[in-house]
Amino acid sequence: MKIDFEITKEDYINFNIHHLENSKSQKNTFNILRYAIPLIFSVPIYFIGTGIFNQPSIYWIIISIVFSVTWILTYPKQYKKLVAKETDKIISEGDNSSIFGVKTLEINDGEIVIKGKSISETLSVESIKDVKIYEDMILIYVGGFVAHIIPRRYLDKETEKEFIKELKNYINLN
Repeated sequence: MKIDFEITKEDYINFNIHHLENSKSQKNTFNILRYAIPLIFSVPIYFIGTGIFNQPSIYWIIISIVFSVTWILTYPKQYKKLVAKETDKIISEGDNSSIFGVKTLEINDGEIVIKGKSISETLSVESIKDVKIYEDMILIYVGGFVAHIIPRRYLDKETEKEFIKELKNYINLN
């Protein structure tokens, strides 16, 4: 089976977002930032408002609650924007021609061959640690943070079914 596709900067950014959303350590950090920050800052907001500005307590309780709820609801979107911005900054720092561009993936007899303009990589299917299927891409993990990105926009329904079936022949997909 052979698949031709192109990896763009947006694909790489989406890969990083998908990976961080599913990383146990990143989920912990995300949840701490999402819930602890509003709790930590609500108390000073309340005391500054009531102590320094000598305003009614109920007014500053409401402001603290509104701040906390707003933070908790908007943080996931802010976090994704931050990850996208930082990833974009990192990939803009050097030559990433081996990551981006037109590639070909071919599965033959227990090997996956990925070829691009400046790379050629052969993997045994035993080196695949996990396969994640998302709305926009299929990720073939060969390490904790190393994955081959296959954008689904290049796969029609039949090719995609065949590709996933082919992968299932070699590894156990959940």
